[in-house]
Amino acid sequence: PREPPRPGRGCPAAHPKFLFPLGDGKGGLLTRQAFKARGPPREGFVARLGYASLFPLLLRLLPADSPRLGRLLDRLADPALLWTDHGLRSLSAQDPFYMRDNAPGDAPYWRGPVWININYLALWGLRHYAQQPGPHAERAALLYAQLRTNVVRAVHGEYQRTGFMYEQYNQDTGRGQRTHPFNGWTALVALIIAEIF
Repeated sequence: PREPPRPGRGCPAAHPKFLFPLGDGKGGLLTRQAFKARGPPREGFVARLGYASLFPLLLRLLPADSPRLGRLLDRLADPALLWTDHGLRSLSAQDPFYMRDNAPGDAPYWRGPVWININYLALWGLRHYAQQPGPHAERAALLYAQLRTNVVRAVHGEYQRTGFMYEQYNQDTGRGQRTHPFNGWTALVALIIAEIF
C-alpha cells in the first residue's frame, strides 16, 4: 500500500525523487516566469558570443578570404572570450549569462563548459581554412594545431585520471563533468586524434 499524499508535505516517500520538483507539494504544478514579447517579431542580432556565433566557421560557410573569418578567428582565439587550455568554451566568459544556473539548482549547461562535439566542428572548420589559400590560412593552421592538442589533452587526461569520458569538460580545469561514462559525442576524440573530419 502506498502512503497517501500529505497536504503541504510533498509527495509520498515511495515516489521517486526527481532532480527537478514536478509539483509544488500542494497538488499544483510548479510554474516559471514567462516572458512576453513587447511587439511583433523583428529581425536582429543576438548579443551573445558562443558556439552559435561560430557556425559560419564551424560549417565552413565563409569564403577563405572573408574579413568576417578573420574576426571570428580573433574571437575564437581570445582567452577572455572562448579560448581555454581545454577547448573552446560554449559561451563567452564576458557574457552576463556565463556560468549562471539554467534554473535554481540546475548548473550551467551550455553556458561555459567545453563540448567535444562543437570543438570537433571547430577543428573541422579550422583545418578547412588552414588548407585554403587566403589571408587566414596560417592563423587557422596554428589555431587548429593548438585546439586539437588542448581537446585531446583534456579528454585523455580525464580518462587517465578517472577511467571515464564525460559529456562535457570544465572550461577552467579540464575536469570531466555531467554524464559519465559518456561515449556519445566525446568519442569524437578518436577522430580528432586520427584527424578524420
